[in-house]
Amino acid sequence: MKNRLISSSIFIIIGVLIILFPLYILPVCPLPDVVTMPVDTLNHASGEVAHNGHIHSGTGKIMKCFWTARAEIGIGCLVIAIGALLLISRTAFVRMGLGMALACISLLAAAIPTILIGVCGNEMMRCNMGSKPALILLSGLLFIVAVINIYYLNKRTEN
Repeated sequence: MKNRLISSSIFIIIGVLIILFPLYILPVCPLPDVVTMPVDTLNHASGEVAHNGHIHSGTGKIMKCFWTARAEIGIGCLVIAIGALLLISRTAFVRMGLGMALACISLLAAAIPTILIGVCGNEMMRCNMGSKPALILLSGLLFIVAVINIYYLNKRTEN
């Protein structure tokens, strides 16, 4: 019971941190402001252009780090859910399987800001200097804790 409570609470805390870091603690680049502009919609045969009040909204370029943060929100929610499942599961083999899933998820969490989606190209942007290293460190911590938990449960079931 003690291992379940400690390990699941650690995983839940890491999941919450994976969500909070790119959003609030070390935030990624914000969304660009929405710009509204009138669009000429009707061209008459005489060549005149009539405005009928139709407005399109255009946005600036959405940076890759925004999508990285969105993906990490999903990863963090998944880590929290598996941490809660670790708390309520009673058999050690189920908890070992959930630990293995968390180890794989940690590799995915590290791959999102580095390989899969990435962050902004400019090295001086705050997503490169803050969010990316923090997410990589949290992913590494998640991997290490998951492997330690798997090792502990494996030793416990061998006895």
